[in-house]
Amino acid sequence: MMMTSLALAMALNMAAMKGDPLDDARKGFNNCLIREHNEAVKVKKSGAEFNDAIQKACPAERQTYFEMLVKSEKSFGSKQADAEKYANEEIQMMIDGTTSAFGENASNGGQLAEEK
Repeated sequence: MMMTSLALAMALNMAAMKGDPLDDARKGFNNCLIREHNEAVKVKKSGAEFNDAIQKACPAERQTYFEMLVKSEKSFGSKQADAEKYANEEIQMMIDGTTSAFGENASNGGQLAEEK
């Protein structure tokens, strides 16, 4: 059993290094949110303006990530509705994280770095 787990872990690591489509979709969405954050800090948007904008930001990247998350969850046996609920929660957590960063950076001009 231990050998199987180790082999699986190594295979997953290799897949991640080669460019895991789910992780690529996550990075694409996250980097888009980061660009929105950085631009909002630069133009000194208010918290309310940013909150409205970030909820609607990055529709293409968001949809791609949503679809990849749902597909992934369904591959583990989740029902469609549960997979969609999970995907929406994951996306909202990323948006909330960006919103929190904006709250910290709005006054000092701090910028976030995009993932490589």
